[in-house]
Amino acid sequence: MPNTVHQFRVGGRRASDEVSHAQLRQLSAALQTIREHERTHIARELHDDTAQLLTLLRMDLALLMQNKSLAPDAIDLIEGMDKNLMGAITSVRRIARNLRPRALDEGGLYYALRALCTEFSERNGIRCGFFADEEELQLDDALSTAAYRIVQEGLTNVARHAKATEVSVSVGRSNHHLLIGIADNGKGIDPVDMEKPESLGLVGMRERVWALEGDISIGRNEESGTRIDISLPVPG
Repeated sequence: MPNTVHQFRVGGRRASDEVSHAQLRQLSAALQTIREHERTHIARELHDDTAQLLTLLRMDLALLMQNKSLAPDAIDLIEGMDKNLMGAITSVRRIARNLRPRALDEGGLYYALRALCTEFSERNGIRCGFFADEEELQLDDALSTAAYRIVQEGLTNVARHAKATEVSVSVGRSNHHLLIGIADNGKGIDPVDMEKPESLGLVGMRERVWALEGDISIGRNEESGTRIDISLPVPG
């Protein structure tokens, strides 16, 4: 009888742990959704309000430049202000794009990922190949956003840690699943590295995948570098 009671308690604790873990996953998914809504709101305000205001100020400076009575020092000052304003507009648009790319709303996942890969390559000097079929990436907003964030986090990890010269991103559909592959030719990753505090990007990626009841595999390529394979169920 004591053994029976002991087994019951262990089983009950294990069931309780599984419920708690499931609840944490649900909470994580809810927080991800809330954060995406906040990002979308802030991105639109930055793009529609702040960036447009800075653009109007730049137009006013252009009108001032047409005043032929201005002293050379004033012209130099205005030109410097115009350069700074252009830099501020570029920064605001970049921040807004990182928060919520307009291409995701206007063109869909295919164009958003293509733009992400192009920008990644230009900014980091790492060749980035993108392989996908536009028709296969016609997805609902929740899955499109999750897929975009997963690829974004994967590329960020490549830029920060991989020491790679090239990376490839492939996205497609098979048997009611969205398949995402990210592979680089960098130094590779060890299993212990995935649990380090600085590997928060990988942790966040896994949480996004698990919240969607998907699967993720992270490991070394056969030749060199790291490969991430993700499978997400497509509703309907």
